[in-house]
Amino acid sequence: MKNRCFFAAIGLLIGFCFHAQAQQRGTYTLLQAGGLFGLSTTSDQSPMHGYQFQFSFGRNFYDDVYVGLGIGTDVYRGRTTLADGTRSTRRVNTLPIFADVRLPLAQLSPLGTVGVLANVGYAPSIGSDYFKGFVGKVGVTYGHLLMEGSDLLFSAGYGFQQFDTRFLGNTFSQHNVFLTVGLFIH
Repeated sequence: MKNRCFFAAIGLLIGFCFHAQAQQRGTYTLLQAGGLFGLSTTSDQSPMHGYQFQFSFGRNFYDDVYVGLGIGTDVYRGRTTLADGTRSTRRVNTLPIFADVRLPLAQLSPLGTVGVLANVGYAPSIGSDYFKGFVGKVGVTYGHLLMEGSDLLFSAGYGFQQFDTRFLGNTFSQHNVFLTVGLFIH
């Protein structure tokens, strides 16, 4: 009797796994990293360059629209001139929390899809190390199918970041270009 229950449970588990694998996921997850290349800034210093890491998750609406939330870390470095005329390297960190929207546009091949993305959010101030401010990004994506339901995702686009710190009392913003690569599971 115990053997029959055990084999029945194993059979149900295997059947459920095959059934779940055939179903479409109702969610998506994205983990990506990339570079930030400063174009212009509203302050008297030169544009900053850096890197970003992002994690997003949300709803998959029939592989037509992806809407979710994300969190990231953006690290910028740039040269600045101090009041006495000396040049110094400056590091600016943000921790943006953002809404993530992705739309696939066209299937280029059986393995490749082109789409667009938009992120809008805010980076809260955390101590003296993280600047606060509005963040916005728009861009294009190319997803290359790795296996059913997961893509290697390449993204490129334009970004805007506002920097505000309550400790230094100055506010400035920067326009940048970003390039990322990541794993997109849908």
